[in-house]
Amino acid sequence: MEAFSEGRSWTGAPPGVPVLYYDDLEAGHEQWGGETIVNREEILAHAREYDPWPFHTDDDKAKNSIFGGLVASGGYTINLWFKLGHQLLNVETMGEVWALLGGIEMKLRFVRGVTPGMRLRFMRRVTDKRESSKSHRGVLFLHSEIIDQDNGDPVLTIDEVVLIARKTAD
Repeated sequence: MEAFSEGRSWTGAPPGVPVLYYDDLEAGHEQWGGETIVNREEILAHAREYDPWPFHTDDDKAKNSIFGGLVASGGYTINLWFKLGHQLLNVETMGEVWALLGGIEMKLRFVRGVTPGMRLRFMRRVTDKRESSKSHRGVLFLHSEIIDQDNGDPVLTIDEVVLIARKTAD
């Protein structure tokens, strides 16, 4: 029984862009996304709206904080993770689209603060996989990082469990 047609564009993939399913991915499969530069005004706007601690909204007060300067809120950093991850999995210029159905669980770790001007890049790796109780999908275990391109250190790591479509159901 066919679970999903390869020609079907339910993922949003443009014609000609490969769609990867559970059957295509193995532990060790790794993707690297593009780079983004953290924008000071975006940090401030996000913090004023959602997380108005002084070390997120006020340069002078932030200098006297534990961070020693303006730092993005965790919510802003998570939003960067979503944005960069979405680009990696759903933008044709990245070369492949995954047939993700949704997340089940995630564990995140803020490794260090994100500051204006940082050059960040996204990486995602399949660490394991298993069949699902439903024959039209599988379960992937993923590890992703947002990495500071100036020193190679992660600023955020996330381990997640997701559902992904299978090409065919058994």
